[in-house]
Amino acid sequence: METILQTIDRLGIVKIKHLQAIHQLNYRNTCRIISTQLRPFIHETYFHKEKVIYLNKKGREFIASEKNDTTVSYQTLHSLMRNEAFIYFKCPHDWKSEYPLERNEKALNSFGISFKGLSLSNKKKVVCDAVFKRNGYLYLIEVDNERKMIDNKRKIESYREVLPAYKDQTPILYFFTKTETRKRKLTEWLKGIRHEVLTFEEIR
Repeated sequence: METILQTIDRLGIVKIKHLQAIHQLNYRNTCRIISTQLRPFIHETYFHKEKVIYLNKKGREFIASEKNDTTVSYQTLHSLMRNEAFIYFKCPHDWKSEYPLERNEKALNSFGISFKGLSLSNKKKVVCDAVFKRNGYLYLIEVDNERKMIDNKRKIESYREVLPAYKDQTPILYFFTKTETRKRKLTEWLKGIRHEVLTFEEIR
């Protein structure tokens, strides 16, 4: 029970089928555990006609969670789709959501002069939807569901600026998207970056 609660806490909000896949349970056993053991520690509601589960205050206290309360919001679909990527990569133990990558560069003034005692920097930053490491590679995860394509293009350019600072970790950027049309466009924009683009249909 505690292990399942920790999974819910790590992912924020889950579907029953996510718990099935992660903990290798059948649907009947998953529903039994939810109804007989987890119910005092969780909120249950429906999102897009499918039951979703997240921890209540008692559940967070039970496992000593450091996270704030989760709520169903416009970000819920994004979180649930990110769970699909988590399962696709076989549940990495060091998976971190909303992880910032930064690159600091020394900046000169407009005359190309740096002054003693004056520290100038040009900071570049991008926040990954998720990140983990495996076999010496840094895996960077992006979930494209409702984002405008122009925003995807801007984010890819941010990665292009930041990734040189992480070249010793051999980063590979994964985009998970909805359609083949979006996949083709993302693949075109990602040229020059080590990457892979997959549709959600391909990983289910």
